Amino acid sequence: MKRLLSLLIITLTLILATACTATTQVNPEASQGGNAPELSGKVKKALFVGRESGGDGISIKHLKTLGFEVSVMTDKELTAAEALKYSLVFVSSTVNSGRVSNKLIASPIPVIYAESQNIGDVALSGKETDTDNGDFTGKTITIQNSGHPMAAGLKGNVDIYNLDGKIGFVVPSKEAVIIASAPDDDQRAVICAFEKGMKNLNNEPVPARQVYLYLVSGEEINQTDEGWKLFDAAVKWAIGSK
Repeated sequence: MKRLLSLLIITLTLILATACTATTQVNPEASQGGNAPELSGKVKKALFVGRESGGDGISIKHLKTLGFEVSVMTDKELTAAEALKYSLVFVSSTVNSGRVSNKLIASPIPVIYAESQNIGDVALSGKETDTDNGDFTGKTITIQNSGHPMAAGLKGNVDIYNLDGKIGFVVPSKEAVIIASAPDDDQRAVICAFEKGMKNLNNEPVPARQVYLYLVSGEEINQTDEGWKLFDAAVKWAIGSK
């Protein structure tokens, strides 16, 4: 009887110890000192700055298929402190660029910008509309750096849309890596990478990986499989998956 009682006590102790370990979580606020939050390998949290409906809703759903828990926030609500709770921030082209501005210029969290004007706000390009940033009509882009992970294994001219639509571009700072460009202008980057530690136009180090992605809201439904492959590759590179 005593042996049975002892075994029961040991079993209960092990169960309680396991439960305590399993419920231990990382506190995202611990990153307030300037480091990105140390999230579990199984938990990826993305902050989507934009809308929940329309084309943004398609991008949000796609991020979820990549394993992210996605929270949606408006451009007005966005703060650098709020971004620290996530492993990735995605800024949609539906935002008011003036409200987003340079809120994330010093953030240690990777950011993907689909709003071209915000690349200028964080000193990764100039600010002249239609010169340093803008969009053009088409469905095809040209891969300039096929060996980069963000090229998703694609080469040459790639149809990212099924039909002609708006494709965003920026003319990035010299240290940027242009992954893909407009077919007729290799300086107009439609996908580009800004590595952590490179210098921006203010001669300040970039605090985390940044990406510019061409996706103008409303064109999500127009994306080809190749377009989504490039989207996925941008996300994976930004958070350091490859």
